[in-house]
Amino acid sequence: MRLRAIERHNSFRRGFSHALSCGILAFCLLVALGSVHSGPGKKAISYEDLPVALCSWLEQQNIGRDNFRARIAEINQKTREREIWGEYDHLIFFLLQSSRFTSQPRIEPALSAYEFVQGLSAADASRFLTDESRDLPAAGKIPGAVKVRISDFIKAISRERQDERMAYFAALLRQNANPAIPLAQRLQSEYVRAMKFLYRKEFASRAVKPSELAAHVASLYQERGHSTDTQIEANFAVQTALAALKAQSPETRLSRILIVGPGMDFAPRTDLIDLFGPQSYQPFAVADALLGLKLTAESQLQIHCVDINDRVIAHLQNFKRRKEVSLSLLSGVKESDARSLAEDYKTYFREFGRSIGFETALEVPSKFSGHLKKTLLVRPAIVKAISADRLNIVTERYQDSPQYDLVIVTNVFPYFSAPELLFALTNIAAMMSDGGYLIHNELQTVSADFIAPLGLPLQQARTVMITSGDKAPLFDGVAIHRKRRT
Repeated sequence: MRLRAIERHNSFRRGFSHALSCGILAFCLLVALGSVHSGPGKKAISYEDLPVALCSWLEQQNIGRDNFRARIAEINQKTREREIWGEYDHLIFFLLQSSRFTSQPRIEPALSAYEFVQGLSAADASRFLTDESRDLPAAGKIPGAVKVRISDFIKAISRERQDERMAYFAALLRQNANPAIPLAQRLQSEYVRAMKFLYRKEFASRAVKPSELAAHVASLYQERGHSTDTQIEANFAVQTALAALKAQSPETRLSRILIVGPGMDFAPRTDLIDLFGPQSYQPFAVADALLGLKLTAESQLQIHCVDINDRVIAHLQNFKRRKEVSLSLLSGVKESDARSLAEDYKTYFREFGRSIGFETALEVPSKFSGHLKKTLLVRPAIVKAISADRLNIVTERYQDSPQYDLVIVTNVFPYFSAPELLFALTNIAAMMSDGGYLIHNELQTVSADFIAPLGLPLQQARTVMITSGDKAPLFDGVAIHRKRRT
């Protein structure tokens, strides 16, 4: 879920859980990044599935009946490429920030991008930052501190390792090994690619006209690798939306839930906290909100998660193999004199988990004293209610859908082009029950031109504050749609 900050774009995202074992992490790569679970009953989207009222618009995008299947095949291929790019993005962000494998000072990725680009000649920087350019500047221009971290990382992954992230990245590099290219050179190339996106988003975008900024940033996300990063803050807006539904219609019952892109706190592009193993928060946050608001009964609750990332799916599927699921909750935002956490958010964090488990104290280093923190032990019945499967929401859906009462999509839509967003919304609408709800956090991304033909009129939209203060107040938005009854 993307949280909006004044003067700066900040990315968080969805999710809740406990760590995968190293064997599972390696497994989800060794099955070739895309085949943990293919599941029965899936249907590829067809031209006939689309709203007739939008077919003329789609023709203007050079997508019609005759070339539709070919375009879907292109999207699937590009998705596979972007998924791998995203995994390498996570690797680079981990390499720059983690203290697991080196004693070197951590490097903030966006600042590293700035240092890298500023070290180029004007001509090289201009060529590097253009949309058309695929050329990489000379590796020798990579900052020295980055080269040291790359060297330490290579030494560390050659040794026996217990750290789950390190084990996964080692498997990732083995899976995509190229004997002709030294590992240091491969990592430098991936660093340069990741820095290009960060510089264009965080610094080059400052020259874009305010009226064109949203479209510019959207275009960057539509070409970057798919990310899975998330923080607990990302679920606050969903809780707010569900509370609004309860207030508006106290009789509402939501038992069959679909979460698209639940995410995992794995290796975010900023503020990496790797004190704990990877975690996925959103399925548990949604369960807690629904039960706490009495929008469902525990015996009826079913939460199904779909994602394109096998690492995420394997992590979620692994819950049921564990004797217990314990969640280490540490807020990503630190409260300080210059930045105060909103009282509503602090209340949300304090009460989080009371409907699904039991909390205890969380011991962390003193540098995290300004963060909210606790441990949550989830009841087995809640874990049992959560399932996961691989599904590309843009190009496929369940043919015999359980007709979901609620679909939640956070920080996913920005990665889609306009036609891809139309396809995703078409698939989502087809899997919803009449009168079911769609909650997302992309108020500007979802076009009003799409929602009426799809029968998903907007019910409510609002903004929630995470932090206030002089240092970039942090906001998130949430929109609620309801499927028109037929």
